[in-house]
Amino acid sequence: MTAVKRICGATALGVLTLTGVQASAHHAFGAEFDPNRPLLIKGPVVKIEWTNPHAWFHVEHTNEDGTKAVWMMEAGTPNTLLRRGIHRNSVPVGTEVVIDGYQSKDLSNSGNGRNMTFANGETLFMGSSGTGAPRDGADPTEPPRPADTQAADEDEQAEDSDG
Repeated sequence: MTAVKRICGATALGVLTLTGVQASAHHAFGAEFDPNRPLLIKGPVVKIEWTNPHAWFHVEHTNEDGTKAVWMMEAGTPNTLLRRGIHRNSVPVGTEVVIDGYQSKDLSNSGNGRNMTFANGETLFMGSSGTGAPRDGADPTEPPRPADTQAADEDEQAEDSDG
């Protein structure tokens, strides 16, 4: 084998190995989060992790009994957030936020954030698109659901609240 072929082969193997590791570290929404466990986390941001494959916002939430717990709320990839105009310094530590999203399946203090709302009412969509997350209208890029699907969901919700 020529040196050029060996170098090309090694480079291709390296690229496949690296992308394979990143792809296996990434997950679909349904693998980690429960669409039937919506949550609302309120409090100051205490830490931000601007990492791949997802950014994380840590928020100190006050529970109903007055105790405090830090919740880790997953956001989209840093690149996705940047394309939406959210950068590393958009949300300084200490900023009071309200994050709605979905709790992790393991019931730990972590969840997938959909919207982050600030004291002035401004809202940022922080979720990932196309990962199996519920089509809840939070993602401004997702196409509207067909009217018949929305009506069926509303009927089902009405039946659930009656029973």
